Amino acid sequence: MKKKTIIEIFIFLLLLVFGLHSDAQEDHSKMNMGQASNKDEPRVTVDVPQDQQSKIGLKTTKAKKEKTLHTIRTVGTVTADQTKEAHVHTKINGWIEEIYADYVGKAVKKGQPLFDLYSPDLVSTQEEYISAKEQKSAGSDIAKVALERLKLWGVSQKETDRLVKTRKAKRSLSFDSPVDGFIVNKTAIRGMYINPEMELYHIADLSRIWIVVTLYESDIATISVGDDAELRLPYDLNKTFKGKISYIYPEIETETRTAKARIEIENKDQKLKPGMFVNVEVKKDLGEAVVIPDDSVIDTGTRRIVFVKTSQSRFEPREIKVGPRVGNSFIVLSGLKDQEEVVSSAHFLIDAESKLQAALRKGESQPAGHQGHGK
Repeated sequence: MKKKTIIEIFIFLLLLVFGLHSDAQEDHSKMNMGQASNKDEPRVTVDVPQDQQSKIGLKTTKAKKEKTLHTIRTVGTVTADQTKEAHVHTKINGWIEEIYADYVGKAVKKGQPLFDLYSPDLVSTQEEYISAKEQKSAGSDIAKVALERLKLWGVSQKETDRLVKTRKAKRSLSFDSPVDGFIVNKTAIRGMYINPEMELYHIADLSRIWIVVTLYESDIATISVGDDAELRLPYDLNKTFKGKISYIYPEIETETRTAKARIEIENKDQKLKPGMFVNVEVKKDLGEAVVIPDDSVIDTGTRRIVFVKTSQSRFEPREIKVGPRVGNSFIVLSGLKDQEEVVSSAHFLIDAESKLQAALRKGESQPAGHQGHGK
């Protein structure tokens, strides 16, 4: 606290050198910020003669009403669309006798064979179906149940159609890919014994992918589902990808005070791959609003203060409420009107003078007995 007081006294003396002063006889009712919160030091109006303003580098700017575009810049991670992924398991024990989808990264189509499986249960069920069909009408229900059992075990439609047509059992039957996509992970090996607990393939369709982005808590209120987003690869900033925000995750990470949002984007050429990092821009049209440069705002930690020019040489402190940052400016929600003039440089000097004058007046207004109390 002593250090802070010394610094402010130094600034005050500097202001006196330049001739900065305030009207010490002004009525207390004109001290616009004299009733500030206990957490903030009070401020009073400050007079700066015109010939001294340039000496301390004092400049002003006007609040302007204009169209505002809020741009959020962040990074995202490419992930597969979870609605277009498949984890392949069997529903029966057996041995893999042939592999068709034989390496990670291979493209597969829905209905394309992945592997052939030998299982005694598959063979016996085929024979059960054939035997029942030979009994004609008497075995029709048994044949139907046997065929349905094969389908429930995941045997492909081609295999069951072949069985119905030929009435011949095969040693091993093929199992097909349930989706279009690429093999992301593979554990299936020719000759391996498998059971339903084992994941044999992870297949993902990458023709449309997700970008999961990190947002600061303050940005969440300004974006919504459907907003446009532009993406660029860090190593190729000239190439842009366009997508839309499709989902905003409901939870906040307490340690970082950030949230996640999801962008969906077409990826027909497969240039974006899971695990990649991308630079993301989300632009939001906020309509017309009053804006001021961010360097004209004094942030006390609990309030935002600007010094408004009320005459050629007088400046009054005023509390304002600000919205999101747009470029190098703040949107003003309340406390300042269009075309009002505020200090945009050297305002820390004005602020220091204002607070010191308020402190001096407070000391002068105290009774002598109070000033000596406790000594």
